[in-house]
Amino acid sequence: MAAYKSAIPKVAVVNFRNNTTFEYANVVESHVRGSGERTTVGAAGIAVGPGVAGAVWGEKEKRKFKRDAQTIQRQFNAKLAESVEEGVTDYLVNLGGAEVYTRADLQKVLEEQKFQMSGLVDESTLVNIGKLAGVKYIVTGAVNNVNLKWVTLEEVKSAAKRHLGLVGSLIAIGAEQQEGWNLETDVALRIIDVETGKVVFSKIVHGKHIIGKTPYPNYDALIGGIKEAAKKALLDASPELSKWFSVKGYIYQIRRSPDGKQKAALVNIGSKAGLKPGSELVAYAFQAIQDPFTGQVTCDVVKLPVTLRVTNQIQEDKAWVIIEGTPEYVNRLRPGQLVERAALKGQSAMQKMGH
Repeated sequence: MAAYKSAIPKVAVVNFRNNTTFEYANVVESHVRGSGERTTVGAAGIAVGPGVAGAVWGEKEKRKFKRDAQTIQRQFNAKLAESVEEGVTDYLVNLGGAEVYTRADLQKVLEEQKFQMSGLVDESTLVNIGKLAGVKYIVTGAVNNVNLKWVTLEEVKSAAKRHLGLVGSLIAIGAEQQEGWNLETDVALRIIDVETGKVVFSKIVHGKHIIGKTPYPNYDALIGGIKEAAKKALLDASPELSKWFSVKGYIYQIRRSPDGKQKAALVNIGSKAGLKPGSELVAYAFQAIQDPFTGQVTCDVVKLPVTLRVTNQIQEDKAWVIIEGTPEYVNRLRPGQLVERAALKGQSAMQKMGH
């Protein structure tokens, strides 16, 4: 186990930037006015907003809304990058395969070096900070876009049928629950190798979250929504990130079912490493290969065509898995063999729709 622990990289999540031009007041006011125009004819001063049929939208109400909206937008923009940074941190912690440092964790280490990090810093300074803190990778990036839009029932049904076919038609039946404010975001994600200073991974991902039918979404709804949208966006980077921060372990023991038709194995990684019931592992075999001309022997690593599926018998540091595959390859597994979490998948169709 010690060998695998030493291979887990230290990763710092810092320096996320806000590159958006989000205009909350204009979006909400435009929707309220549009709702009023669609649902009232010749009723000056009356607007029908989402969930507020018959609400008065006079000059006094308009001025109050603009004051409140400016405060909400100012607070939201001030915390936007920090909120997404927190979402990325939560995601990587739950992903496993890395020892994750937050900005606060990093600052504690740097204080011992008499180094103060405040606000955003340039990339070269970021790399130097990473070296001082002893991390291998820095995960950074930016929020490039935030879009708040009221989606009507008709738009929901149309999108469901267009993207999901027959399944979408069934989903469209319950589309009322999907109508409302949709918050979308684009997150640019980068991984910097501290040793070389080079960007080794870069991807822009898109996420969406439905924050409800509240007439005027408040600060908490917006911040909560952006965190959820960012987390969903990160799922589309899961196939790559799960390889960068792989989870490895080995087989403790193997047992056969009483009828002899199935095999199970106990592995030395569990929930602490990000495994959950249903998680899939792959297994490797090692074989010696001798060069016929030089006589030099090298070790070749072979991925076996078997799947180890995690059961609900899981603890922090171990888990039972069911071994799936043909008998020929299942029988090749032995205690001590290396296992690794399979590459994770991106967002599901439902998550892409905001659920």
